[in-house]
Amino acid sequence: MAFMSGPRQVGKSTLAKALTTAAGNYRSWDDSDFRRAWSRSPRSALADRAPGVLVLDEIHKDRQWKTRLKGYYDVEGPGDGIVVTGSARLDLYRRGGDSLLGRYLPYRLHPFTLGEREQPPAPDAALASTRPVWPLADVLRLGGFPEPLLGGSEARARRWSRLRLERLVQEDVRDLRAVSDLAALRVLADLLPERVGSLLSINSLREDLGAAHATVQGWLEVFASLYHCFLVRPYAKRMARAVRLAPKLYLYDTLQLAASSESARLENLTALHLLKACHFWTDTAQGNFDLFFLRDKEGREVDFLITRDNRPFWLVECKSNDLQPAPALLHFMGMLGEVRAFQLVSKPDYDRAYAATGLRVLDYERFLAGLV
Repeated sequence: MAFMSGPRQVGKSTLAKALTTAAGNYRSWDDSDFRRAWSRSPRSALADRAPGVLVLDEIHKDRQWKTRLKGYYDVEGPGDGIVVTGSARLDLYRRGGDSLLGRYLPYRLHPFTLGEREQPPAPDAALASTRPVWPLADVLRLGGFPEPLLGGSEARARRWSRLRLERLVQEDVRDLRAVSDLAALRVLADLLPERVGSLLSINSLREDLGAAHATVQGWLEVFASLYHCFLVRPYAKRMARAVRLAPKLYLYDTLQLAASSESARLENLTALHLLKACHFWTDTAQGNFDLFFLRDKEGREVDFLITRDNRPFWLVECKSNDLQPAPALLHFMGMLGEVRAFQLVSKPDYDRAYAATGLRVLDYERFLAGLV
């Protein structure tokens, strides 16, 4: 089986339907007839399954989906393959009860990126091609989700983003956790764009919301589980004076950030591209890749660090128009040893490599188009 998770409206159902050749092999939890049949007996509900890939869309909304799916799989087998999709992290539901470990492979679907291509590059081949498929200006203006990006209208993209967030708060959150104060949860969602790229203080959010620390932390975990936001944590290994506690927060939907905050959108978009690369390379068994940032007690900071099999792999610093190598970036390059380093600038077609240090300064569009 393949478990495919990702943000709401990122295209999971569309992709899953394209993988099956039989129309009757697509089953959705939103179909009340299938929902009733599945709850009584998964084998009976899928008795008319045709040859080809079977798609089970959003069945994680069933509280017992894992046990029922395991029973069906163990008796009937995978057939020509089973694809399970969900707009929440499917690994969240592995805890407790019978485990599906060894019966599936996980994949994570992300919004479109500048270098979206059929054959994504391997880690060591990244940046071999820097020609964008989607222009940076369009992705900044319309976001990376298929519907607003393909629609081409900035006004409709903003409306789509607003309605998507409302449905996430009103519907998806209830499938994961009982929340008594949805109004406060919506206020939290409205506060998060202001925190993008900064050290996240739950105490500050708690004071703004008038809620308990544990409540706010729980709500953030729900948002992360639903792919609304993600946290980038500080890297502390081999760094004696690293900041070890507060993470930084980013959003999957960059349209939630004000259009006037171009620098924040650029940093958020860079975080999304790097996270997608980490997820793709990890999910396709090319290594274990993780995303961090660097900050020490002297205030020196580099925006992003990718590790490969727990070793520093890439350093990435986001700048605006500063073409000179950032001192903090040079400092951490010397500390971490053999690591590729990039400084991103808002200067079209700029690309300069410093042979003495191995640092490469290039514009955002070139760099992002060279990733997955």
